[in-house]
Amino acid sequence: MSSATLTSADLKGQGNALFAAKNFAEAEIKYTKAIAATDEAADPKGLAVLYSNRAACRLSLKRPALMDAERDATKATELDSTYAKAFARLASARERLGDYPGSKENWQRALDVLPTTNPTTVEQIQRLQYEGSLKATTATMYKLERRVFRGDNDAGWSQIPPPWELAANVIRRMRSENPQNFTPMQRLSSAWIIHYAHKEFIEGVDSMAQNRSQNRSTVTKLAISNLTNGIMRDCRVIQLHGDLLTDYNRQMGIEAHIYRAWTYGGPELVIREALARQREEGWDAVRPAISVTIRVWIMKAFMSSGLNEQHEIAVEFYKNCLQVLRELGEHWRLESQTDCGVVFQDSFIFSVSNMYLDAIMKAADSDPSTELLELLREESNLLIHRVDAVLNHPSALPERCADLGMYSSFYVYPRGYAYAMQGFYYKKMSTRTGNYREEFSRKSALAYLIAVQCFPEDDEIHPWFLKVALENMLNAGSFSVRESLDVMTRIRTSVPRAKEIWARSSLGTNIWTEFETVTKEERKLRARVAQGKYTMDVCIRPQDIAL
Repeated sequence: MSSATLTSADLKGQGNALFAAKNFAEAEIKYTKAIAATDEAADPKGLAVLYSNRAACRLSLKRPALMDAERDATKATELDSTYAKAFARLASARERLGDYPGSKENWQRALDVLPTTNPTTVEQIQRLQYEGSLKATTATMYKLERRVFRGDNDAGWSQIPPPWELAANVIRRMRSENPQNFTPMQRLSSAWIIHYAHKEFIEGVDSMAQNRSQNRSTVTKLAISNLTNGIMRDCRVIQLHGDLLTDYNRQMGIEAHIYRAWTYGGPELVIREALARQREEGWDAVRPAISVTIRVWIMKAFMSSGLNEQHEIAVEFYKNCLQVLRELGEHWRLESQTDCGVVFQDSFIFSVSNMYLDAIMKAADSDPSTELLELLREESNLLIHRVDAVLNHPSALPERCADLGMYSSFYVYPRGYAYAMQGFYYKKMSTRTGNYREEFSRKSALAYLIAVQCFPEDDEIHPWFLKVALENMLNAGSFSVRESLDVMTRIRTSVPRAKEIWARSSLGTNIWTEFETVTKEERKLRARVAQGKYTMDVCIRPQDIAL
């Protein structure tokens, strides 16, 4: 029988066989063809099974398409409100997307539609499974609701002013010292970066708070834009307090409704419908819809990783953001940026890529495989290449940098973090491949030393990356005392400047003590050189310095 004459039942059978053989990608294709061959009006319940099965495929792929799986499972429950397995797959998709209330609701709905009178053995097993999943999801949701950020309960830590307040002091001093023109070092200070990040972030927070008493026709519509802009400038600006999450969820719903953003489905659906909407309704209809969709995904990713430490979920959402921006950007490459919108500008995409790298790194840190590590290397190389293409040709900058923090936040810092991700890659590889441990350690050290050049001395990241570089230099065993002392000196001299702004460090309460340890070891090493125990050209190893 040719593929052209295969019935929906034939295609479903082939899909089932492929699914049983764990060939999920091919099974997904068969179910898609079966869906296309099924008349919804004639067989809604049969179509529900196909959507549910495709959802199961998408949940099981090597790189799961979670948002598409959620959409399929939702469609299945709409077609058949008595289909327990569809509700279970919807619950599973939402759980893996970090929507625990939605997951809990659908585990319960799956249980509610299971028969209670004369259930079959399969239905009894399903009930046990769903009850266990409901209990586990409820426990996870309870745990996350009570998660406390590091440092909140540390006596004295919360008494230290946040970096944006200390940065304001530094900016006032710089302005008094040079009222007419800042020095190059002053222009590159991290004070500007966190200052402008906080300015945009707090504008978003204030707008959302003001909107609590507004109806949808009068609500401020730029709140999510300001909020995400602040976080994308520097994620260390985040303050989770008061009613922020409640306000955000309300604002998200309002803006998504006003602009008809995509609150369902994955990147393929958004791309397809965005192209159609632009053709049929024009730029004013599609531009804000894409912006809100992308920014909501960014916030979902950021909160999943930063608040809940669910880095795999963040990887999924950032990946989907970049897929939409890259593919639609290619479709519209000849259109004006005014028409397409800010989210298609290089600066925006560089920042999303930077956040994507951070999520991949955190997910890879606990993943014994190398798949995520290789993705990290690939994406960091891509970001470096694309940022360099702009920085090496300043005339290619698509937009003016509106303030002193923008250039670093959206161009220089992403480049620095991308090199640091390469350093992380080689550092992890050094622990997994014994034969190349020293070679990988050397490559890691060199990558971090390049990365640190992108961060001013008054940013906590500057001495931190130097310290990580030093650790890898020691593990490599091919760096001299002279080279090591140079890095230790740079750490010592940058710490006071960094602490002036970042005393309440995002790196943890012990970071300044770690830097003090480096300074103590520097003094010891210099003493050994003075005593003739070391020459400046001898290579040193971890046992020579206690970090």
